Amino acid sequence: MKFKGKSFIAIVLTPQIPSDAWFAEIDRIMTRSPGFFIDRPIILDARGTKMPIDDLEGVLEGLSQRSIRVMGIDGIAGTRLKPGMPPSFGGGRLAAEVDVPGPAGVGVSAVEVTEKASKGEDADADSDATVDLDDDPANDQTSIVITEPVRSGQSVVHPTGDVTIIGSVSSGAEVIAGGSIHVYGALRGRALAGVSGNEDARIFCTKLDAELVSINGLYQIADDFGKEVLNASAQIRFENETLVFERLG
Repeated sequence: MKFKGKSFIAIVLTPQIPSDAWFAEIDRIMTRSPGFFIDRPIILDARGTKMPIDDLEGVLEGLSQRSIRVMGIDGIAGTRLKPGMPPSFGGGRLAAEVDVPGPAGVGVSAVEVTEKASKGEDADADSDATVDLDDDPANDQTSIVITEPVRSGQSVVHPTGDVTIIGSVSSGAEVIAGGSIHVYGALRGRALAGVSGNEDARIFCTKLDAELVSINGLYQIADDFGKEVLNASAQIRFENETLVFERLG
């Protein structure tokens, strides 16, 4: 047996009370991208909300009904949590807090989580569906290049720098980068840039047909993209707490 540290990118949800509009926005995300929350580490950020435990219990129940499993709760002492609730959680490097545009503002951001767990000798291999570029010290450079398409179900994760894809990103695939994302092909999946708090990160693609894009924790789904950039060469940048979409060429 050996002990091993490993980094993950977790999704952080900031609940709002009353929760009806908040859940309506989550439902909208799940309708557009049904697999977005599946098998992902989820942190519930309740810092500064002064949320009663009964209200928190209702939020957890609503998330459970949507098959969204919360691994930890940030901002509420463990002594206040009821038996069976996820544990109190702290730490991590959270992206800058921003308000999500739209009717509810789910408050989706990303945080890097470090797991320290005991693993057997045969437990070192990662899933074939995930390309975790930070597992290898050789990949600590600022930017990396993927020379083949990213297929549905695959994830490319490089939270310390830029990612360039020579090819397309399929629907159901995702690219997560601490810096900018460059896609020399169609972007049909999800692209999350600047996840380590880099508001200068950008997303570039030859053809924009994404399910969801995010920079520095601020996200936007396809239903909210302007028609002038759909299926066109485009760049996306973060400016004044909003995402700016610009057609290229």
